[in-house]
Amino acid sequence: MSGVERAAKLYDVSSASGCRDIAPGNEHDLPDALALVELALRCPEAAKDRFPAFRLTRLVGSRLDLDERDIERFSDLIRVEAVLDRDDAPRPFNRHLRSVIASYRLGALFFEYGAGLHHHAVRPAGYDFDLDEVNPSGMERWRSDYRSMSDERQMLAASIIWLYRAGKDNVWLRRVPCTWHAADAIDCMKSNDALADWARLFALYPGW
Repeated sequence: MSGVERAAKLYDVSSASGCRDIAPGNEHDLPDALALVELALRCPEAAKDRFPAFRLTRLVGSRLDLDERDIERFSDLIRVEAVLDRDDAPRPFNRHLRSVIASYRLGALFFEYGAGLHHHAVRPAGYDFDLDEVNPSGMERWRSDYRSMSDERQMLAASIIWLYRAGKDNVWLRRVPCTWHAADAIDCMKSNDALADWARLFALYPGW
């Protein structure tokens, strides 16, 4: 492929509505998840044009496919410090998870269960883990509390659920807002000073 042909295939950020003065970045050299983040930080509309069906749930789920180098690049994009330590991975995530739950008043949605170490003891409410089944009244209350939250709090709560489930969820996040485009979610959390906290959850995640 010639240089001219390759250039023709690259997405022109300046063609997106509202992004006339945005210069092309390096998103074409990144995995899709990081490319979307890079572009969304500069121009959400451009990110939506290039990745029209890329929801926040897919972005969170992509964490399992990213290696340490990818997470370093992600942290640089968001400008957050997220040092991964193979020997002590659960502790930083556990501390930050609990800080996010407290700071964003998500305590109605998550609780301490059993004797699990670190974040493994944190579980979503509304479910009877002893019987391994939904608690109907508890789940109704969980969803009601979730619906009453602002968008950025919902995005953080939903992201914690997706990290807990290591992917999509149809237990807690049924019939509640959770289908945001990833670019819209990034823009919303950035506008409400929640993006750095979300990004550290994403980057520090060691599995559940």
